[in-house]
Amino acid sequence: MIRKLFTLIIFLITSFILNAQSFAPPANFEGTTAIHKDSLVFIDWAKGAVVNRSYKDIAFPENGFVEYGKDTFAIGKADGNPNVVTLGDGGSAILTFNSPIVNGNGYDFAVFENGFFKNDTSELAFLELAFVEVSTDGIEYVRFPAISELQTETQIGGFENINARYIHNLAGKYTMYYGTPFDLEELTELVQGTSVNLNEINYVKIVDVIGTINDEFATFDSKENKVNDPYPTEFISGGFDLDAVGVINNQLNTEFENNILIKPNPAKDFISFQTKNIINEIKIYSIEGKLVISTNKSININIQNLQDGIYIVEVKDNKGKYFDKFVKK
Repeated sequence: MIRKLFTLIIFLITSFILNAQSFAPPANFEGTTAIHKDSLVFIDWAKGAVVNRSYKDIAFPENGFVEYGKDTFAIGKADGNPNVVTLGDGGSAILTFNSPIVNGNGYDFAVFENGFFKNDTSELAFLELAFVEVSTDGIEYVRFPAISELQTETQIGGFENINARYIHNLAGKYTMYYGTPFDLEELTELVQGTSVNLNEINYVKIVDVIGTINDEFATFDSKENKVNDPYPTEFISGGFDLDAVGVINNQLNTEFENNILIKPNPAKDFISFQTKNIINEIKIYSIEGKLVISTNKSININIQNLQDGIYIVEVKDNKGKYFDKFVKK
């Protein structure tokens, strides 16, 4: 009887742990959604940034504000340390772009922070998190429905590590050089009755998660759970370290669509290319930049063996070279 009871307890604990780890794993682990800064999926980067810095430690405002980095460090391609700008506890940054971000196929943009792994084999990493919001007019913002399954019984210390598997729709989920992607499609219902047009996103706001579980200063996810991340980080470089925001879909990205059409998109088993031009070569890359298919055929290309996710397509025809993407589901 004792053995059966012990076995049941172990089963329940294991089931709870597995069920709690609901989301994509860290960068470089199978099933991750992390996108490397050099991926061909990025067609643009933020052109402007206005940072509203906050306290080193919100519980002790007399200790002053964070100071590290310049607003301009959040502009352009992700490049990691030391070119980041820190937000402080509850601080924010608003990014603008060369062309409005749109709700295209798959992820539409990604946010980069400078977290780092505990070691080469562990899934644990030092991650500082932030909420992400979007706006069309710069006045009304809609926040992505963030979820944190990190424990809230004890405070995660200022130098402790966490696992990305417990985090969804929070910037900073992934380590340096890997962007956390966001899909505007998730906001379809949330923008109803607002001024936010998902095909004209001119502003992306990053808001630091304070990370404390102290009721007075805690911040909450979309399910009203406290978001527990490293706290306090009472330095001039405290809080979320914004590196860059990379654009995947925008209003200028129409050249390929005017020349070549991928069907279906999203796709499950096969894709085909419709064009008036003569196709010479097609290359398909993973979002990490790995070449997975190379062919000169344009009809019924077999993608059954590809993992679900976003893929970059490079097409060479008699008129030139074009890039686009499709989603494998």
